[in-house]
Amino acid sequence: MHTTLLLTIGLTIVILAVAAGLTARAHRARPALIGLGLAAVVVGLYLTGLTQLAADQTLAVVDWFQRTPWTILTSWGVGLLGGGALLVLIGAFLPTGQRRPAAKAAQPAAPASSPRPQVQGGQPSQQPKPQKAPKGLDPEDAEIEELLRKRGIM
Repeated sequence: MHTTLLLTIGLTIVILAVAAGLTARAHRARPALIGLGLAAVVVGLYLTGLTQLAADQTLAVVDWFQRTPWTILTSWGVGLLGGGALLVLIGAFLPTGQRRPAAKAAQPAAPASSPRPQVQGGQPSQQPKPQKAPKGLDPEDAEIEELLRKRGIM
């Protein structure tokens, strides 16, 4: 058997196993469809001969590294290749930085018809002086209870 056939069979089995596990965990059809699609791509690459082409290219790169003397220029080239690839990956995962338009940010959101009372902005009111807490409540709990009663929640 060819190495590429074994690689194709192994990769297909791994992809299908991961897809089955993700499908069982998520209880959705999406991971199964993605897994089947990736497995079909792997088998299609083998059947068209592109897997053999990729294997030949890998062997050519390995042979090139074995033939090429390692110099300072080679070190710089490999370092720049790795650093550039790292910067591209970091840049791909950075947030896009999309911001809301200023006009939308300035307008308050339309109130949804909800039974909850709306809090109005404005000048802060005088802070009530802490009262002595009823039995079994500390001052913070008493203050929270008072606020809830004031808003008609309790």
